[in-house]
Amino acid sequence: MNLPDSVTRRRFLHGLAALSTFPAGALLAEDPGKKNAKASGNCAECFPVGEEKILILIYPGFTAMDALGPEYFLSCMTGARVRFIAKTAAPVRCESGFEITPHLTFGQLPEKPDLFLVPGGAGGTLEAVGDRVTCDFIRKAGLSSTMAGSVCTGSLLLGVAGLLEGYEATSHWQTLELLPLFGAIPSKKRVVFDRDRVTGAGVTAGLDLALELVRLYRGDFYARGVQLLGEYDPRPVFPGGGNPETAGADITGLLNEMHRPFVDRMGATIRESLREKI
Repeated sequence: MNLPDSVTRRRFLHGLAALSTFPAGALLAEDPGKKNAKASGNCAECFPVGEEKILILIYPGFTAMDALGPEYFLSCMTGARVRFIAKTAAPVRCESGFEITPHLTFGQLPEKPDLFLVPGGAGGTLEAVGDRVTCDFIRKAGLSSTMAGSVCTGSLLLGVAGLLEGYEATSHWQTLELLPLFGAIPSKKRVVFDRDRVTGAGVTAGLDLALELVRLYRGDFYARGVQLLGEYDPRPVFPGGGNPETAGADITGLLNEMHRPFVDRMGATIRESLREKI
């Protein structure tokens, strides 16, 4: 199939969703147990159009993958508006050095977003935890959204903002121990849904979180299409190497030793931030 240069893969998927008379029977597996799978119908039934308002926070020093990974899958949803939001309109530098220009500023928070997502990071997240303006905005945006979520250490920002008390949540494996500081219930799951909160574990878990959200908003068939479009078929070089319980005591111990000063400092900063709010 030859596509014009101006047509991206995601726009092509959006184009399929607009075809209300395209026969879907040839596209669907004959499996009546699969959600959204029908023996006949049209493409609009398989790729429904929505109108979700989705905000992804960016702040100096955030981890790019935490934000851009979910952005790819979420923006594949036809009709959804995925926007980066930041304190000011100036480009925001991520921890690896490149910059992203936000679509919106804190003062332009839309009314009742469907999803507000907070990425994590290391030093940048540490600074954000101590930034009252950013934390106050996270609380405001999280409370006004239908669902608030995070990837990696972004859960620490949700927690400091008072959005995880009494909620089961996850984070990067090295910062799970900090979740109880603000009343969250730590989980080692890769993605955790608890009522109107969704949290993902470290970095690449943001892809799983986003696909689960696509599934929530648009159903299984749409999510399967997005997964295939992105060719998301993980086959790690070291199977089990991304989990501290199976990676091996040598590498896990080394990383813990390397990052212990950061975790300790993050804990101290969280405690200080919480004390200031009392």
